[in-house]
Amino acid sequence: MAAHPGALVVSVTAGRPGPHPLTEWDRRCGFSEGDDVVGRRRQEDEIALEHLGASALWLDFLDRQYADGKPPERDDVAAAIRAAVDGGELVASPLGLEHPDHLVTAQACFDVARSLPSVRWIIYEDAIYRSTPGAMEEVVSRLADAGYSLRPLQVESADAKRAAVTCYASQVHGLGGLLDDAYQPERYWDLVIK
Repeated sequence: MAAHPGALVVSVTAGRPGPHPLTEWDRRCGFSEGDDVVGRRRQEDEIALEHLGASALWLDFLDRQYADGKPPERDDVAAAIRAAVDGGELVASPLGLEHPDHLVTAQACFDVARSLPSVRWIIYEDAIYRSTPGAMEEVVSRLADAGYSLRPLQVESADAKRAAVTCYASQVHGLGGLLDDAYQPERYWDLVIK
């Protein structure tokens, strides 16, 4: 994002849930019963993205913690992403490691990439999930089976990342020992469609 001022950041699972009990993750992040958790996270998004010169688009899909553990439907996410990136030239997508919401988002992005061959897709590894043993190899194998490959990109480390991550105060609180990984630069690849 630092290299592309004015970027649009699409948060897929940013929907507001109806009344629900406080989840364990939200409790770890310092929230209490009845707090507007999603509203607070959207405020944190705005602060971080303003710092990076980007803007937010929040989709209404529910995070799985608010949807009985189920991530959103892949086809629905793909349709929303296709509408969000329509007319764009460059899209960055998570690789899709471990977390079910990340997996669905990445799979939907790969579907959209196949249908929009004129758009350049950059893939980034998912912070905090990238250290899971075997996760990277599993995803690369799955992508190869689906007709995709990844070509490594050299991306300069962005000093602004640490400051942007810190803007997500509730998440920083919840991450605990995983925060060090969140501060580290990601690896990036060009998506190649065979």
